[in-house]
Amino acid sequence: MRSTTSSLVAADLAAIHSSIAVSDQVLPSLQPRTWQVLVDVAVDWTIIWLAVWSAFTIGKWAALIAVFVIGNRQRALGNLLHDAAHRNLSSRPSVNDRIAYLFLAPPLFNSLALYRHQHAKHHAWLGDPARDPDFIPRVVKNGDRWFHAYARVLKDRAAWAGSLFGHLLSRQLAARGRFGVLLWWATYEALLTAAVGIRLALVFALLWMIARATVFHAITTFREMTDHYGLDPRGIFRYTRDIPDRRPVSMLLHPHHNGYHLTHHLFPHIAYYHLPEVHARLQQLPPFARQAIVCQAYLGGTRAAVNGWGARHA
Repeated sequence: MRSTTSSLVAADLAAIHSSIAVSDQVLPSLQPRTWQVLVDVAVDWTIIWLAVWSAFTIGKWAALIAVFVIGNRQRALGNLLHDAAHRNLSSRPSVNDRIAYLFLAPPLFNSLALYRHQHAKHHAWLGDPARDPDFIPRVVKNGDRWFHAYARVLKDRAAWAGSLFGHLLSRQLAARGRFGVLLWWATYEALLTAAVGIRLALVFALLWMIARATVFHAITTFREMTDHYGLDPRGIFRYTRDIPDRRPVSMLLHPHHNGYHLTHHLFPHIAYYHLPEVHARLQQLPPFARQAIVCQAYLGGTRAAVNGWGARHA
């Protein structure tokens, strides 16, 4: 029978669950809190709209700030979409998916179904160059430092197109899914035009696309590299970093606790707002404390997230 999960991934999952079973650790109640998700969605969209309104009323300098803010909140919405793919937004699957359909997937030019399919493969075949759709090959040149590797991945045309257009250019997206995304945008822009006028509707669309092509792509690339890049692709523990919240920088690079990536891979059905507490509990388990790659900073020190990116870590 053909396996649906890497044996290395399965072994790490079995080990951590076994460690919890024989320990005194009890994980907290982990039921989804849909109200908290809706608050976070509302806050992210409110920030985006305040940025757009400021750019529209103040001018070009406000527009520059708006692009930065919008790109950051696009990443935040993307992280919520990630939880929607795991059905972590609500205990009711239909509610989970409706939230994603209305506020998360189409605005980012994504299909929830395709995202869920691809992300499931990422979890199952983590680090497999042939089967992990998120695998980023590590290419190191003599004298490389972390920012050389980052720039190289940042300039990849396929990755940039994915940041800009989401799934719209993907051959895996069926015509129905592509139509759904385009219909959402047509409806949204029509409602905006009716409510606030065509000029503001066009400004929104323009700022949205500029932010995706620049700030969103830059943050997403860095975030994806901090997840796994430069590590040993043999199992979850060896190939995944945890980056505990470092405010305010975590709000920029890993909004909604997205830096707890190792904890997430070990417990993918735990909602994002529970991850800090679960991470703290796991650190009390000797097997986790011994194997986990927990980064204490993004750029500096011996336990930085960029360690392993280049020929030299600094």
